[in-house]
Amino acid sequence: MGNNKYINDKVIEEIIRDCFWGDYSYTVEDIKKELISGDERFKLFLFSKILANSKYPSKFIRELFSMDEVRQFLSKIPERQVERESRRRQLVKANVLGEAIEIKGLKWQNR
Repeated sequence: MGNNKYINDKVIEEIIRDCFWGDYSYTVEDIKKELISGDERFKLFLFSKILANSKYPSKFIRELFSMDEVRQFLSKIPERQVERESRRRQLVKANVLGEAIEIKGLKWQNR
């Protein structure tokens, strides 16, 4: 887990609700145990589920992973041309890594 942060049970409950639609039977304790163990494959799996399915991917990714892990995992997940996935990926890069990226349809308008 990034920087040995405290793992909030409520955050994990939200992730389970948002990202695991009955296709897995993870409990809060299961996920916490896997994160603490440092299993890279599980971390990448969880990261990809959050990126694809969460209502708040940047929030949860920032909460659970270090910036180095975010960069590493983004590089391991193939970029797809699907607009929704591409936009979510760009938002995480902007919100978590602070990369200045212009995201089509998501910028301040001058009035």
